[in-house]
Amino acid sequence: MLIQELSRPGRRAFAQAPKDSPALEGIPAALLRSGPAQLPEVSEMQAVRHYTRLSQKNFSI
Repeated sequence: MLIQELSRPGRRAFAQAPKDSPALEGIPAALLRSGPAQLPEVSEMQAVRHYTRLSQKNFSI
């Protein structure tokens, strides 16, 4: 199962800096995104469970 399949609008596992954040002032405009990042919207616990399951499946490879 892909983590994108677990995605539901409104779930958040992290907080991003706002678009007008001073942290973005030093980045050239050509390197900034024109639209929002296509990240899955999952809770922190769902992300941890997902990647833990993946690591367990790869243990013996």
